[in-house]
Amino acid sequence: MTLNDYRIEKGLTFEQLAKNLGFKGKNPATLAVRICLSGNPRYWKLPNAEMMIKIQDDITKGQVKIEDMVRSFLRKKKEHEQSK
Repeated sequence: MTLNDYRIEKGLTFEQLAKNLGFKGKNPATLAVRICLSGNPRYWKLPNAEMMIKIQDDITKGQVKIEDMVRSFLRKKKEHEQSK
């Protein structure tokens, strides 16, 4: 399951997800969009290792695995590059 799939399944907005992840700043929802691999592919990013562990273990209780995050990031980046 991807983080975005989890967000949708739980009925969370990007803002709510950002709050759950502890993001702060002017627009924390933007960072949630980026790590959910939504929006402009230019801005997609993988969270750092510490955040991926937090997402897997604390936030999603294992529903989103680190491997899922890495694989979906690489797959979506490749699909985007091939569509150019």
